[in-house]
Amino acid sequence: PRSANVIAIKRATLYFVSRTAFDAFGAAHPEIYRHIADLLARRLRDNSATLAMSSLSIKARAARALLSLAEAFGKDVGAGRVLIRQKVSQGDLAAMAGIARENLSRILQDWMEDKVVSRLAGYYCVEHKEALERAADA
Repeated sequence: PRSANVIAIKRATLYFVSRTAFDAFGAAHPEIYRHIADLLARRLRDNSATLAMSSLSIKARAARALLSLAEAFGKDVGAGRVLIRQKVSQGDLAAMAGIARENLSRILQDWMEDKVVSRLAGYYCVEHKEALERAADA
């Protein structure tokens, strides 16, 4: 049993490493445990941030999800605009924000009318990053 599911957003090749093989590798390369400790600490921080996010408004959650995508996949296209170079569906973005897709749709409509966010051919563009950051902190 696993505590989470993962969906790849790009084509991926995955491998399975058995516990026996991992233990043998760890015995031969004990420095790997330092990297694992760093990874676990990062995941714990991420989980804490996720828990803190659950107390935010749905608009703040949506803003943080878009800003996270902009940080991970964004390209500055000038004038403070950031193009998110990864196609993301409204359903996936809503899941990232932990809100219903219908609520996300309404929020995006408002932001598009206010020229905070735009969407073209499945790609989001943060038109006004400062406004989105303000929404993320509200």
